[in-house]
Amino acid sequence: MTRARIVLAVLTSLILVWAGFGADPQPDLATARGVISITIRPRGADGKFEKSVTLRLTGTSKVTTLTTRMQKDKAVIVQKDAAPQDLQPKQTIAVIYTTGADGPVLLSAVVQPAADK
Repeated sequence: MTRARIVLAVLTSLILVWAGFGADPQPDLATARGVISITIRPRGADGKFEKSVTLRLTGTSKVTTLTTRMQKDKAVIVQKDAAPQDLQPKQTIAVIYTTGADGPVLLSAVVQPAADK
């Protein structure tokens, strides 16, 4: 009787393990609330990095990407609208910001295209 219980326990364990391998893992759902921000490390006049500044984005913050386009055999510099979530770490950026009651707020940013990976 004990041998039958052991065999039954082993078979049950194997079936559960086998069923677990075939199942598609379900992703966890999560929600978050917070503030979208951009952290930059400005360079001083001497070229050295200064203290990091975290800029809060608002509904009026504007981000554009600097690109070129050919027009009548000439390269013309243009700015294309970009979304803040499209920015990549270490991407070159120039910003205009202000400091309000809630801290530094991004007004406008121009970025160079992200390097291809």
